[in-house]
Amino acid sequence: MHAGIEVKYAPMAPNGHEKGVDVALAIDAMEKALEGKIDVAVLVSCDGELMPLARALMKHGVRVGVFYFEYESPQRNSTANQRLLRACNYSFDVGSLANHPSTVEVFHSLFSRPPQATAEVAL
Repeated sequence: MHAGIEVKYAPMAPNGHEKGVDVALAIDAMEKALEGKIDVAVLVSCDGELMPLARALMKHGVRVGVFYFEYESPQRNSTANQRLLRACNYSFDVGSLANHPSTVEVFHSLFSRPPQATAEVAL
């Protein structure tokens, strides 16, 4: 908020996917970088399409970190784009916190669904 970042709502395409979010993010980030309002940008993504944004920000003196979730599950897999990871100053696999003894509890409290209540409440 101190950098002047505003919430923006992007319309969804008929197929349920976002439309134009990457471009809107890139424009906002570059505007803030060119105004000298940010010195570090953190991308929470593993999408290689953000690599030009990372490079452009770094060209203007902004350090860029990428936080991503890399995992395999029966329903879905997520792998980080290696070119994006190499292009950024910093990279961090947030999912690795799920396996570290000192962070597993915090990770699950942030990123796991709470257990469903099994007992009914009488009114």
